[in-house]
Amino acid sequence: MHTASPWRFSVAPMMDWTDRHCRAFHRVLSRHALLYTEMVTANAIIHGDPDRLLRWNRAAEGTVALQLGRGVRLR
Repeated sequence: MHTASPWRFSVAPMMDWTDRHCRAFHRVLSRHALLYTEMVTANAIIHGDPDRLLRWNRAAEGTVALQLGRGVRLR
């Protein structure tokens, strides 16, 4: 049995384009869109600024799916 997704449409992220401002704009277009973050690597979160990388404005952006990627293996 196939159940329908609650999301009307999804917006795929685009490198160097889909940031929190773009997601807020997309949310204005539709409250029912599934929006994704830019791809964030685990190493960037661990060794970088996680507060900046994982920040989103729930009121403006709504539900956002985090795209977590595997970074380059450190040796």
